[in-house]
Amino acid sequence: MRIKRVLEESYIDYPGKVASVVFTPACNYKCPGCHAKHLLNSDNLIHEKGFFDYLDSAKPWIEAVVLTGGEPSIERGLEKFIKKIKAMDFQVKLDSNASNPKKLLRLRKKRLIDYVAMDIKAPAYLYEEATNKKNFLKKIEQSMKIVTGFPDYEFRTTVAPIIRKDYIRFLNEKEAEDLVKWIVNITSENNHKYFLQKFVPRKNGLIDARLEPFPETSDELIEKIHRKVIKYLPQTKIR
Repeated sequence: MRIKRVLEESYIDYPGKVASVVFTPACNYKCPGCHAKHLLNSDNLIHEKGFFDYLDSAKPWIEAVVLTGGEPSIERGLEKFIKKIKAMDFQVKLDSNASNPKKLLRLRKKRLIDYVAMDIKAPAYLYEEATNKKNFLKKIEQSMKIVTGFPDYEFRTTVAPIIRKDYIRFLNEKEAEDLVKWIVNITSENNHKYFLQKFVPRKNGLIDARLEPFPETSDELIEKIHRKVIKYLPQTKIR
């Protein structure tokens, strides 16, 4: 499998575990506020052997591996890569943009993933604006249902600016409310772990430079959204 970058040790990417983080170099979205612009190419890839050599040496303190990107589910060789990790007795977390339900279902049936973090970018009516891609809504909804069958999972949303037809502004309370109502409606459940995350600007590092002048998501906005959406998803937390 293609590896763009490895973070050898992380205390925040897998809840409750010390993990190594593997970044893959491709994505099927083009979210304007994405921080992974510098990762989304195939230059200077890391060889698998080097990663597995490190993982073997780190067994005394590393407990898990996080696969993120980009979008790992679209990478060839993903299953084989995960099987190697599992054979070494590490747990595996997958960060996914929910665009590939067939792969998610296959991974679930084969019991290859211990934890999935699924990004839900926006309410359905803003998904094209949030991702710069069309025709993914049906797949998103399929993935919402599939993810609830993994051993552990979470939904999460970055409260980011969204480029609309004539203006740009942050996801607001009403839109966030519609987003979580969509999750509850599709899954017929409200007991999901759900996290709200801040947008953090990065100069010369975002997919769309128009978002770079925007500030970090304010505490006031994210707290207002939290108060609104917790009525629908009681396990909502701010990360």
